[in-house]
Amino acid sequence: MVTQDSTLAQRVQRKLNPFRPFYHAADQWLAADGLRMSAAMSFYGMLSLAPLLLLLVGVLGWWLDRSYIESNLIHQVEDIMGSQVADVVRGALSSAQTKSQGLIASAIGFVMLLSGATGVFVELQTSLERLWNHGEKVDKSGTPWWYSLVQRVRGLGYILVLGFLMLISLVITTMLSMTTRWAGAVLHVEAPGMLLGVINETVSFLITVTLFVGMMRIGTGTKPRLRFLIAGAAIGAFLFTIGKQVLAWYLSTAAVVSAYGAAGSLVVLLMWIYFSSAILLFAASCARALNSADIALHGKGGGAAEEDSTQLRPSAGQAATVDFQI
Repeated sequence: MVTQDSTLAQRVQRKLNPFRPFYHAADQWLAADGLRMSAAMSFYGMLSLAPLLLLLVGVLGWWLDRSYIESNLIHQVEDIMGSQVADVVRGALSSAQTKSQGLIASAIGFVMLLSGATGVFVELQTSLERLWNHGEKVDKSGTPWWYSLVQRVRGLGYILVLGFLMLISLVITTMLSMTTRWAGAVLHVEAPGMLLGVINETVSFLITVTLFVGMMRIGTGTKPRLRFLIAGAAIGAFLFTIGKQVLAWYLSTAAVVSAYGAAGSLVVLLMWIYFSSAILLFAASCARALNSADIALHGKGGGAAEEDSTQLRPSAGQAATVDFQI
């Protein structure tokens, strides 16, 4: 009887082995205080919203008309997050375009614009450093003075990458729309809405995976290997695709906006950034757990993590090197 019980336990354990990394990922995410870090990122994200949107529109304005970019951006935000958040984005874009008077005021405004837009990425780097460091805070007592500037430069680089991804998304969406209209005119048929919805969701999923991988690589220190970052990003994109429908349904049924009055739209925006940040950090935890499981299975050489060349605490006689690679 004992032998049968032990055999059954071994079978159950073998069945559950593929899911063990996800249990470890959830445990690591909770140990690193993922919810608190997501709350901090949502606060910085709200403060960075206006300058970040202004820089994104400016980057995309190199290739496309500014009004077209703004209308499409607001339309996409409204489709995903609802009309309340779209109103916040519309107001942020409108207020961010107010011009300063004088050369000095313009220069100061530009510096503050860059600082504000990159603030959320600095907080993201800090959160990822803690995840990569087994949930412990990174001691930055010996960090050189220019390290904070490097973090800002990295954040600025990722704003450019984000703008490029949005440009790709706009181009793909436009091409799909033009192809659909052309096929309908030639074949005298109307493309089924379900098929177009599946194509749009697939494109959105792939862009989300790419964006998650890029954001997870923004952290310094030891990272999981790229294939595990992609796997974690795919898990995060899947959870985000499902979760955004659930959150949109909740916000449409709950009296969030009316309960907070004039601040209701900002509360909705905070909830969306909080949700997205939590998913991103959990995706990073999944990548780290999958990398650790591969190391345990194949040894150090099979899944050795990547070392970032940015050193947080260089010694006195050692020159610190900085990796600006996106």
